[in-house]
Amino acid sequence: MVNTSIEDSLNVCSNKNEIVDSDLFYRSLFKYNPDMVFFLDIYGIIAKANGAFSETLGYTHEEIQLSPLEQLLPSNETSIYKELLKKVVAGETQYTYTTFLHKNGSAIDISLNMMPAISENKVIGIFVIAKDITTIKKSAIQLAESELKFTSIVEEALFGVYIVQEDGKVSYGNKKFYEIVGITDSRTEVNFRDYVHPEDLPNVDSLGEVLMNSSNGITHAYRIIRKNGSVLHIESHAAKIYLENKPYIVGSLQDVTERKEAEDLNEYLAYHDFLTELPNQRLLNKKLEQALITSKRLQQKLSVMFLDLDRFKYVNDTLGHSIGDKLLKEVSERLKMCLRDDDVLARLGGDEFVVLLPNTGNTNQVVEYAKTIIESLEEPFHIEEYELFITASIGISTFPDDGEDAETLIKHADSALYKAKAKGKNTYHIFTSSMNKEAYKLFALESDLRKALDLNQLELYYQPQISAVTHEIIGAEALIRWNHPEWGIVSPGEFIPIAEETGMVIEIGKWVKETACTQNKAWQDAGLPAIPISINLSAHRFLQKDLLENIRDILAKTKLDPKYLQVEIVETSLLENEKVVFSILDELRKIGIKIFMDDFGTGYSSLSSLKRFKGKIDTLKIDQSFINELSRTNEDGSNFFTKTIIELAQHLEMDVVAEGVETIEQLEILKEYNCNNIQGYLISKPVPADELAVLLKDGKIEPPNTKEADLMAF
Repeated sequence: MVNTSIEDSLNVCSNKNEIVDSDLFYRSLFKYNPDMVFFLDIYGIIAKANGAFSETLGYTHEEIQLSPLEQLLPSNETSIYKELLKKVVAGETQYTYTTFLHKNGSAIDISLNMMPAISENKVIGIFVIAKDITTIKKSAIQLAESELKFTSIVEEALFGVYIVQEDGKVSYGNKKFYEIVGITDSRTEVNFRDYVHPEDLPNVDSLGEVLMNSSNGITHAYRIIRKNGSVLHIESHAAKIYLENKPYIVGSLQDVTERKEAEDLNEYLAYHDFLTELPNQRLLNKKLEQALITSKRLQQKLSVMFLDLDRFKYVNDTLGHSIGDKLLKEVSERLKMCLRDDDVLARLGGDEFVVLLPNTGNTNQVVEYAKTIIESLEEPFHIEEYELFITASIGISTFPDDGEDAETLIKHADSALYKAKAKGKNTYHIFTSSMNKEAYKLFALESDLRKALDLNQLELYYQPQISAVTHEIIGAEALIRWNHPEWGIVSPGEFIPIAEETGMVIEIGKWVKETACTQNKAWQDAGLPAIPISINLSAHRFLQKDLLENIRDILAKTKLDPKYLQVEIVETSLLENEKVVFSILDELRKIGIKIFMDDFGTGYSSLSSLKRFKGKIDTLKIDQSFINELSRTNEDGSNFFTKTIIELAQHLEMDVVAEGVETIEQLEILKEYNCNNIQGYLISKPVPADELAVLLKDGKIEPPNTKEADLMAF
């Protein structure tokens, strides 16, 4: 009877002329359907099931036939199923998700579609299509879990993630993305291009076109301007994807501003001097190589200036590195003001600078630059409470005349620098090929000077001073000489500048004081007439904190009476750091040491400043340049100035020593001007200690008569 009902419900015709083969339709609906298809009577009894039913649940056809569907459901699903069954019997199609139990007890997720089978307006049974959705549900769960993981990872990521359309409109951005661009409300409509730095936008647009035409991702860097106007450096990776058959760009971006700034700082420090912020030697070499390429191509000249600050080491040694560093900064600022836009000023270290002058034209132009630089340093530098005077020596080499590569040009400019220092500093010198030998000598002297003290190569010579009237020896000046094993006697004019630059001058100065005092005490102990010995000190040595202590120690060690030690200091040094120097002079005079002002007349103030030294200076030494020009035929020239200096000094209660006296005529003129004492080759050249001892035995040095003087000159 059940079978007849099924056949009745399946005999459906579209019209009277078209009869459907019920058996074919039955097989199509039941037998070949991949899902479970079965028929229930109105009580929920399984009347007919297809093969997929048995395959899915593991029951044979006989085990299922005429069994209630309810027995395949878990107990917690039966109440719901019964309600659905009532509704279907009442003529309503029902759809739900439920669970069937496999014969082995495992649960299978099912989508259940229950449709009433109606015949003659009466529900005679229920068609059921049951689909195994276990795999689908598992996939859905996995997808949901994946989406959850994605959301958790992406939304909480420390870098921005975004999806943009071809026109730049942002379809998706995570929390960090909006934070980076500076937007607090993620619902705000954003066009990515609006936030790219205008200078970087063309490149970003170009990369966007490449992405749209490629399957490969691209990593690139650019800047964005945040909502508040601040600029961030961004590192991004982007790739093309398709969503609903439309191309999009998905990318990640990271704020690397701090890293970029650190990298920029590291690169800056690698190529710049940390103190002055000028290019360092590494950057100078690069710029010089580039400039040489340009000069060769355009057939232009290029000059290199090697610049060294004179006596800078004294500032460091006496006033400390803090003052020295501030002075270097001030010097660099002045130097920059002397240069053109294309010129390069670099600091190599210490007090060494290099100026690169592209397209310099002729030598005169380079010389003018050198003069400008030297003049720019003439004004004093005011560092804290100090007024500091600094000068510069400059060596110059030019491409292609003096070298065609960077190393040679620098080397030759350095050689020219040594020559400038040897000329007396505060000047420039242009390289010539004959200077290579001189440069080698200077290099050798610098290297050997460090060993000169240990090897006892230094020696003091003494030039006597006599009374212009009695001709008695009234003192002597100690002058240092270097007995070099290769170069012979080296004058202080050659090696003292090197000693000043290397700092050796301090140790040499101590050696000079102790040697002079020791020798003088030895002469006195030998019964020779006691005379004072004068030594030369620079004003920078006066600023050494241990000067007074060092002198006291030497006097105590040698047991020499302080009145037999005299100190000579040049006028220009007195005018530098005057307050400090004058204070030290007062302390020396308290000890009993007399002070000589050496080379008077060559300084800044000369006669106008002489009255300031009253009570500070005991003896004035007139510079040789005035003595050389003394003449009976030119009494209105140098004679007048020399006479005025002598009269003014004596008015200020100072003794006078004329140095560099070489002729009888000069001696006679000086005696007429009442000059107290004289020193020079007319009387005696500087002599070793044993020769001065012979002169001291006589006690006098008689100047030669006119005939003898003529023979000496000849």
